[in-house]
Amino acid sequence: MSSFTLLDYVIFVAYIAGTAIFGAMFGKNQKTTKDYFLGGRSIPWWAIGLSVMATQASAITFIGAPGWGYEGGLERINTFINVPLAMAFLIATIVPFFYKTEVYTAYEYLEKRFDVKTRTLTAGLFLVARGLATGVVLYAPALVLSVVTGWDISFTIILMAVIAVAYTVLGGISAVIWTDVVQMFILWLGAALSIVVIYMKVPGGWTEIMDTASAAGMLQSLDFSFDLSVEYSVWAGVIGGLFLHAAYFGTDQSQIQRVLTSKSIRESKLSLVLSGVLMIPQMLLFLFIGVLLYVYYQHAGDPNVENLNELFPLFVVNELPAGISGLIIAGVFAAAMSSLDSALNSLSAVSIRDFYSKFFKKNASEAHYLKASRWATVFWGIYATIFAFFASNLGPVIEAVNKIGSYFYGALLGAFLLAIFTRRTNGTGAFAGIIAGMFSVWAVIQFASISWLYNNVVGAIVAFAVGYAVSLLGAKPEKHKLEGLTLSETDDSLQHKLAARSEAATALEEAEMESERKTKKWPLYLVGYFIVVMIFLMFLQNL
Repeated sequence: MSSFTLLDYVIFVAYIAGTAIFGAMFGKNQKTTKDYFLGGRSIPWWAIGLSVMATQASAITFIGAPGWGYEGGLERINTFINVPLAMAFLIATIVPFFYKTEVYTAYEYLEKRFDVKTRTLTAGLFLVARGLATGVVLYAPALVLSVVTGWDISFTIILMAVIAVAYTVLGGISAVIWTDVVQMFILWLGAALSIVVIYMKVPGGWTEIMDTASAAGMLQSLDFSFDLSVEYSVWAGVIGGLFLHAAYFGTDQSQIQRVLTSKSIRESKLSLVLSGVLMIPQMLLFLFIGVLLYVYYQHAGDPNVENLNELFPLFVVNELPAGISGLIIAGVFAAAMSSLDSALNSLSAVSIRDFYSKFFKKNASEAHYLKASRWATVFWGIYATIFAFFASNLGPVIEAVNKIGSYFYGALLGAFLLAIFTRRTNGTGAFAGIIAGMFSVWAVIQFASISWLYNNVVGAIVAFAVGYAVSLLGAKPEKHKLEGLTLSETDDSLQHKLAARSEAATALEEAEMESERKTKKWPLYLVGYFIVVMIFLMFLQNL
């Protein structure tokens, strides 16, 4: 049994310092909030896609998913099997609106389509929900550091917060994305090395692993029960999870902000395709580590951990060779900083764009707003730190983040669906729908026994229905609230522009238009990919 050696500490410190310096380099030339929040809209699609993946594979996944796998096998992949479908939906609907309207935040679009009170409500809900979730994201790496070093968890939370806030203030969204790219490969390397080590330590090798896992039901991932109380059934995953991830990737500013940094709509869509394809294999990888740990500890004895979030970090430190464990823990730590800085950067963006410059300091200089953005980052770092002290009581960290979001995401999605797919709805209806959607989720949690994955379905449907009904009682929206801002209006507008430009279009413009037409097939490819994944999981289940 090894421990965290001097070599591990050296690698750990060097890697963290290198990542921080690398991230800070992107902040030195930032002059405007567009640079700070959107990277000048010049980030390549593949980097954006990997950044989204890195956020999902941060310390939250690295710690939480193996604990999930150890406890319940592959069943919780149902939470993520819907991701290709969610990405297909977003590519076809929501994302083009945000990019074409050139907004900084998703909630600016809602003001264009509805009114200022709807924008303010949705932006405020994002700040509350993402601020709380960021506390959980902060807790996860602090837990790793506490387990590894033996330091008190309170100290590591504060230490982690100070490093993350300082790094975020300097870096901006460009640093967020490019450091995420580095973390992505480090975490995949760490996961692969862990699988190899566990495999080598299990007597009997692959045959023993599969036999033991199969006998314990660890490979059973697809439960087709129609019982709504079954937490991770296929239906909860496909239906409830679809609403969860459509809302998360389509209405959460921490995700949308990445999409808005791309060079074109096509590249925005490409980044979502990459995420939609890789998300399921990534989660299977980390869940399978948990299954392997289950088999390993059947031979090695009870791991004796009270908190499953500590299971994998302890294995990394105690069982992996010196140096390798330092690199993996450093990767977890640095990836957590990347997740934190993306959350803090988006919280700052919404604070400044949707509140400060809107209501408190209008028409100030870009230098002033950039300075205010950095101070907002500090504030949200303190906010997340306070909540992180309570995160240990929320259970597995990856589940805790999703459950926090389920109170808000469904209702937010309902508002965006009203904005995009209907022409009769107005701001008062959307506002009422959001309130009703959140109340309905609270009522379901209090009085019904159903999987938490359905909370987002309930919130979205109630928000949409109430929003539409209330809108019918009021005036129709003005014409400028519809032009280019609903699905039918955008399609008509696009066709009109294409017809007007057809004769004068340059070869480059024609190529761009043809490229845009080809993206319409991408959602179908993602649906096909989803079917392939389901067939693979059924095959695995029958081994």
